[in-house]
Amino acid sequence: MSPVDRLRRLHALGIDAASSREVASALRDITSRRGWSAAKEAERARRQHELAEAEGAAPAVDALHRGGRRSRRDAQRTAERAAALADAPAMTSLLEAGRVSTEHADVLASELGKLEATERATLLDDERSVAMTAAGLSPERFRRDLQRTIREQRDDDGLERSEQQRDEAQITLRLDEASGMGEIRGQLHPDDYQRMQRRVDAEVRALQQLPAHRNRTRAQVAATALVNLVCGARSTARPRPELSITVGLAELTGADRAARFGEYADGSPVPVETIRRHACEADIIPVVLGGDSMPLDVGRARRLATRAQRHALRSMYRTCAVGDCAASFERCEVHHTLEWSAHHGETDLAHLVPLCSYHHHRVHEGRWQLDLDTASRQLTVRYPDGTIQSTSVPDLLAERRSNDHRVA
Repeated sequence: MSPVDRLRRLHALGIDAASSREVASALRDITSRRGWSAAKEAERARRQHELAEAEGAAPAVDALHRGGRRSRRDAQRTAERAAALADAPAMTSLLEAGRVSTEHADVLASELGKLEATERATLLDDERSVAMTAAGLSPERFRRDLQRTIREQRDDDGLERSEQQRDEAQITLRLDEASGMGEIRGQLHPDDYQRMQRRVDAEVRALQQLPAHRNRTRAQVAATALVNLVCGARSTARPRPELSITVGLAELTGADRAARFGEYADGSPVPVETIRRHACEADIIPVVLGGDSMPLDVGRARRLATRAQRHALRSMYRTCAVGDCAASFERCEVHHTLEWSAHHGETDLAHLVPLCSYHHHRVHEGRWQLDLDTASRQLTVRYPDGTIQSTSVPDLLAERRSNDHRVA
């Protein structure tokens, strides 16, 4: 269906009498129309850039900022998207068709912007495959997949890159004269970031139990938590160092054709060399995998999930189990798909999934229905009327099985 036909259908829809199916169809039409508009905007931004180079016309960012009546930051993002789409015709076509969103295009632009010219060219050699991958993933998962593809392309040594990151770490402190507020910006080595995040999270959880902080946002409480930790006024006991890293045995032992990266609990990559170093100085918490790459059951004799079960779940899920939800596993609660009281569900790994607070409330108070296939871990989520909200499998489990198949 052409963009004009979709626009006509939207215009003809009587929204006050529309059914759920018609509203869903209208939203798809809007998404398609938005993608088409974004692709056309990118074409015009590219042309403006050509005119600026050849004739001294206004730069594309200025034209977008003034003519498009948008913020300069948004105009800059649009110009970067246009530059990326110029080299990715397949992504442009999918954007026009509404099969990918502007967020997917922005992910591509962001990751391309970090690459050297030769790396960029290598990635774009098969840009149709990149575009088709984007069409099947949420923007957040597409970013992770693209980052993994880029890591696999690189020939540089993982340890050398890790040391380079340590040298590049920096923190900037400044006072905003307009607001009078202090600002902290910086980049940390992944190891340092993980350690700091765990301590800030622990302090936030402790502060949120205090009446003075219960009505504050998490970001506001996190600011207090950071100050407490830096200034020595923290509310929590010092947490025992524990670092959760997911890595295959082949990677850890250096087997042929093994991947060169594992990942931290929040999904960020970590070189295998760094993991081996951690293994020398940390308690090892093993998650044993079966022949189908599925974590084995690790306990069932209690109401709440055990630490071992959470580690097993983390080896399958980076995020909330529902569809394309991007909430990190660390922010999730473990849910029994067979309810403990009503269905006498056991605390068995086969019946546990991680859910973010939003989706956990939708399941209990909102009466959403979950159907978990214990063999494949495919989770089907339905609204109270039976309509399917999403069907998905754990991303890490799917990747592991794909890698196992490719190696075989």
